[in-house]
Amino acid sequence: MKNFYENKKTNEIANEVVKYMPTLSEYYESTESLLEYSKRINEYKPDKVHLERQSRFRKTLREKIDRIFSKEERKNIDLRIGDNWGVVGGIVEHHGILDHPLLLSVSLVSNFYKLLGKKKYGDVLVFATGNIPLNEPFRRRGFMLNGKKFNLYPKLYKNKVVYGLGKYDFDIKQKIIEAHEWHLLSQEEQVFLAKINDIVKSIDFSTCETIGDQITKINYYLWPYLFEEKIRAQSANLISIEYDDVVIDYLINVISNEQNNHIYKMLFDKNFQDIILNEFEGKQGAWDKESDIGTHFFWALDNKNERIRLVLKDDTLVGENFKVQLSPEAIIEKLKERKILPGMLLKFSLIVFYMGMKPLMGFSLEYMTRLKAKMIEVLEKHFPEEAERSKSIPYDNMNLISICKGKDDKGNLKDLHAFDIFYKGGFTETYLKNLNKIPFKEFMVPALLFAYNYAISKYGKPEDKKTFDVSEDELQKPFYKLFK
Repeated sequence: MKNFYENKKTNEIANEVVKYMPTLSEYYESTESLLEYSKRINEYKPDKVHLERQSRFRKTLREKIDRIFSKEERKNIDLRIGDNWGVVGGIVEHHGILDHPLLLSVSLVSNFYKLLGKKKYGDVLVFATGNIPLNEPFRRRGFMLNGKKFNLYPKLYKNKVVYGLGKYDFDIKQKIIEAHEWHLLSQEEQVFLAKINDIVKSIDFSTCETIGDQITKINYYLWPYLFEEKIRAQSANLISIEYDDVVIDYLINVISNEQNNHIYKMLFDKNFQDIILNEFEGKQGAWDKESDIGTHFFWALDNKNERIRLVLKDDTLVGENFKVQLSPEAIIEKLKERKILPGMLLKFSLIVFYMGMKPLMGFSLEYMTRLKAKMIEVLEKHFPEEAERSKSIPYDNMNLISICKGKDDKGNLKDLHAFDIFYKGGFTETYLKNLNKIPFKEFMVPALLFAYNYAISKYGKPEDKKTFDVSEDELQKPFYKLFK
């Protein structure tokens, strides 16, 4: 048993997590500050070939940002996406309105050095996937405020995927009134939410094409309220981009112009395709025929914008009431129609193993490490130069930790959702500076039980699951000193 922590209970759980997710071991040992950690993981100089391949991605990304934000808005945005910027992007964030403390922390932790350093480092850019339903586990169709859940979307929207979904009426106050829940709010909460609603309603959505574009702008305007008023001017802005369409543009370009690479071959060359299908069968993040999990290369979207799992039969991808031939012409056509989008393995094979993006990860670090090892093993036999390039991409981060903490009315410490933080007036400068005094490994402690449950569900067996004589509140105790 490794000595990660002095507390025996804490150390026992950490060791159990590492048994199933060994990639987390170094983060239970890390004594870096958040400032040191966040700066380090963003300093990325890719392989020369990867940097060149990233040029189209950077260009499309800049064009999307320029389309969503008006000329006037862009005057206040300082994103440093130069031609020599090695693409660094999160693969954890789900595209939705700011809410859950863990997803919120993904942006805060991986960009901690920028939070009060806008002038020196520019604004925060976050990639978020739209390949998730509106009822995804972190947000459940809405947001939390002071322990109360409020829906933004009706039940009939719950399985609709964010990607490609049309624009939406974000009248937050009216949604709560229609749900007959406005009376559940105190007068102070009503005043607060009315103010938030006014901010959202004042946003110019005329530049938006989809709900994903709207969410990007809503997050841009709400993000400053995570910080107390006196430090907002020096706080970095947040540009959270749903990047699926940027990835799809990149994929179409590769299919159209670069037929000799491993991305094209895994899709359209029968021999290499069979190797990929066999080697990644049953792998987390790919597909599992026996358990009906995952999809072969692409997800399809039906007329309700809900996902359809696809299985390759001969040369055709088949799903419920859906078929598409796995040919370059047919795939490009469906991609342009927003009727299919890349599955996880294809997406990461494209933007990480081919394009060389450095991924910012959460517990996905474990399966991404396993996928990387397997992909390198395959590429060494068929595309040895690509295997060497893939080895150069650093997997040196784990960002799914919560730094969004505060006390409830009874004095108990809890993780705060975004609207809780807005309601309390935002993080103070003192709080942020105090966070930087805590070694990284300590931030891993409150989520230990969450990490263990995740680890056993993905990589263990239910019958091997252990119970621990420790509560969530006990794991939070080291952080009470932040509020003395």
